Amino acid sequence: MNISIQQIQENQLEECLELIHKSFATVATKLNLTQENCPGHTSFMPMEKLRTFWSWGFLMFGLFDNSQKLCGYFSLSKVPDREDVFSIHNLCVLPELRKNGYGTMLLDFAKQKSKELGAKILFVDFIEEHSELKNWYIKNGFSHKGTEKYEHLPFTVGKAEYNFWIQKFNIWIQKFFYLW
Repeated sequence: MNISIQQIQENQLEECLELIHKSFATVATKLNLTQENCPGHTSFMPMEKLRTFWSWGFLMFGLFDNSQKLCGYFSLSKVPDREDVFSIHNLCVLPELRKNGYGTMLLDFAKQKSKELGAKILFVDFIEEHSELKNWYIKNGFSHKGTEKYEHLPFTVGKAEYNFWIQKFNIWIQKFFYLW
């Protein structure tokens, strides 16, 4: 399958929301999240929220197959008052296309794009109890930075960061010891 990552246009937001709902529904089902016990979960996101993110200037990207079908999505935003820190939001791939490396493609693209925009750190929040996702971020170079519990959420929020300087240093050390 021929895959490309493209910046989302405003007229594609409905398609993005449909993909977000479908992708995050598997997590909601796995963790027994419903509109009643967790109305703010991404699988129930209203269009107004996605449009708000758009109006705030979130950079949105889609993974498209050769027929231009949207297969994956994520957005990036600058952390307020920090020119060199970005956050990644709602990274997802259609459930039937998972385990093909598409999530990693999106994550690598997010790292590269945020670095191009001047990021020194890329943050991500996730459901801490979703250990498969947490471990995937760690495997992809993120460092777990702790958790936060919010009274209105039936889960713990995990926090992780990708530090570009530390990753560069780790690569340098690996090359040094390989040559040595």
